[in-house]
Amino acid sequence: MENLRGLVTPGGWFVVATKARKEAVAAVNLDNQGFCVFLPRMRRIVCHARKTSVRTIPLFPGYLFLKHAEGARWRSVNGTYGAIKILTNGEAPATVERGFIDALRSRVGAGDIIDLSAGLEPGDRVELVGGPFARQIGALADLDDKGRVTVLLEFLGARVPVRTTTLNLLPA
Repeated sequence: MENLRGLVTPGGWFVVATKARKEAVAAVNLDNQGFCVFLPRMRRIVCHARKTSVRTIPLFPGYLFLKHAEGARWRSVNGTYGAIKILTNGEAPATVERGFIDALRSRVGAGDIIDLSAGLEPGDRVELVGGPFARQIGALADLDDKGRVTVLLEFLGARVPVRTTTLNLLPA
């Protein structure tokens, strides 16, 4: 895997599997080695012990992305603290579909946080990802400039309004 010439296209992105909850540690260590690292993160509302807080979590838990660079020491990735290995397709590292990382990076905002709820409009189908209605899909009824939204969910043949924040939504 050390000599990747001819096996991958220049400028492509690789996927690195990380140890559980060690994505940020692996990203820092790989960055210190000179790799171009992309660790997409998002904000999530977390309720624990009757306390609600907003946390920043990886968009893809257990994974991060490295940009292909000529002359990089790829074997060192597998020995990096926090990383497990580069995902491969046979002998060559598996590359991410062209344009996928660019699409994610176009949604990065302040603090390198990806806002997946940007561009939502009333009437759009959304999935709730937090709270008691997690994994339910409904229609976005209303949203304000402070990030509060109303989603209409179908329950027992009726449309029930649920109030939450944009942090709890993903496009469906």
